[in-house]
Amino acid sequence: MFLLCCGWVVSGSELSNAGQTNNYVNLSSQSKYIQDNDFGIVDVLSLPESSWHENKLDNLNLGYSSRHYWIKVKFTVPDTSQSYFLEIAYPVLDSIKLYLMQQDEVITYAKLGDKQVFFDRPIQHHNYVIPVPTQVSGELLLYIKVASSSALQVPLRLWSRQKFYETDQINMLFLGAYFGLMSVMAIYNLLMYFSLRDKTLLYYVVYVSAIIAFYMSLSGLGFRYLWQNSLWWNDQSILFFLISAVLAGTLFIVRLLELRKNSKTLYYGCVFIALTGIILLFLSMYFSYSVMIRVIITYASIACLWGVITRTVRLFEGSHFSTYYSLAWNAALCGGIILAANKFNFIPSNWFTEHALTIGTSIEVACLSFAMAERINSERKKRFIAQAKSMSEIRKANQLLEVEVESRTRELQDAYDKLKHTSRIDELTQVFNRRSLNEALNTECLRAKRFGHSISLLMVDIDHFKKVNDTYGHQCGDKCLSQIANVLKCACTRAGDTVARYGGEEFCILLPECNEHDALELGEIIRKRTQATAVRFDDCAIKMTVSIGVTTGWGHDLEPHRLVKQADMALYCAKQHGRNQVSLGSTLDT
Repeated sequence: MFLLCCGWVVSGSELSNAGQTNNYVNLSSQSKYIQDNDFGIVDVLSLPESSWHENKLDNLNLGYSSRHYWIKVKFTVPDTSQSYFLEIAYPVLDSIKLYLMQQDEVITYAKLGDKQVFFDRPIQHHNYVIPVPTQVSGELLLYIKVASSSALQVPLRLWSRQKFYETDQINMLFLGAYFGLMSVMAIYNLLMYFSLRDKTLLYYVVYVSAIIAFYMSLSGLGFRYLWQNSLWWNDQSILFFLISAVLAGTLFIVRLLELRKNSKTLYYGCVFIALTGIILLFLSMYFSYSVMIRVIITYASIACLWGVITRTVRLFEGSHFSTYYSLAWNAALCGGIILAANKFNFIPSNWFTEHALTIGTSIEVACLSFAMAERINSERKKRFIAQAKSMSEIRKANQLLEVEVESRTRELQDAYDKLKHTSRIDELTQVFNRRSLNEALNTECLRAKRFGHSISLLMVDIDHFKKVNDTYGHQCGDKCLSQIANVLKCACTRAGDTVARYGGEEFCILLPECNEHDALELGEIIRKRTQATAVRFDDCAIKMTVSIGVTTGWGHDLEPHRLVKQADMALYCAKQHGRNQVSLGSTLDT
């Protein structure tokens, strides 16, 4: 809307008044023209009035033609107190020879066109501007010989100097707003591309940049500010940037609407358009501008129509990006068709038809920006959903892993406990083995020395055990060992007491914080219970007895090996005195 308002201010009342506006006199509506037959200015001056064709439109538009034309305009400069400018507001004319006459005398001659170096112009402007000599008033006659490989349009205007510069400032404001909008969109999306690395954004940036460059070439601003001395590129730039815009726009459509995945027909159509554009890009280097511009404008129009077909199909298929894309492409299509129709002289030339593509591309870029924002939001939602799903799967996997780890840990712990039990317990009797006894004995001796309490040790040996093995066999012997171990475990009821198999038929009982009297009493209990117990094997009742050596130690001189030695000596004493008795280690010294 801002661009339209600026344009309305620039155009004044041009659309409603064909003769004179508030800002300038439209000389095109008063012009006459004739096709050149190698006429010179002298020949033209001698032509009868009937040879001239009168222009009945607001603007003189002769379409695409390779011929030269002479144009004649009669007008009046009313006031010598002001300076006046003649403007031909179409910067892509190739050759212009201008003769300003008064009373059959040439008062101004100018040779202009985009085939001339920019700095040769009398006034440095992107349009062709010629000052009317000062102190000249009254009726003037203007002759212009013009030719162009582009569309042959001659929008001829007479300005007062003040009005020209005032209107030019507003016109530059309009162009600044247009280029500013387009540049902001391009830069913003370029930064987005560097952040997201999405090629759709890159194609969009190239497309917008190509549109900016194309319009700068078409409006003459590129020739004015960028390539003043490059006449060849001034022609080629229009073709190059128009094809580039179509190529980038086509690739952008393919990515935005995901045509490769969703529609092979539309995708291959876009591929064909892109390949055709590449071919035309190379051909434009070798064929004349007049030939290529017609082909490329037709190509661009077909590409726009294919874009409409693409968005219509995708819209019916339910693509939510197609709504923005439809608005964008309709705006660009309308602008492109209006501009093409203007160049081919199908519709009259005025401010709106000249700037239709500018307005259309502005609307298009804005709508495509909304489409890109929607696409980014859609991709972000998809990523969030994918991340949430991934996190859910990870949580499930972690839970399963935790269960598995817990199960494996439990199995390992069970295996470890079993291994530990096996390494510390005697497999046959299920009491501690000698290794465990040694560890316990060392620990309890240290504690006894530290806290100053006593520690007792009982060494138990089964009497005549070899005779049992020889008479009844080793299986019976094993059963007897197990029976004796049970008697020992049942007798040792205190926490901390340790019953261990010392080796063969010998057992050892460690009694922390136990005095000699209590140890002796426990030994008698074990002896009596053993004597009272019979082991049944193969219908035989086997009576057994045990000999027990008891020793008690305390103080700082307490050592495990001494304690074992004393208990063993007490056991030996019990055996020597007839077995089936308890012997005290303390009595051995006496």
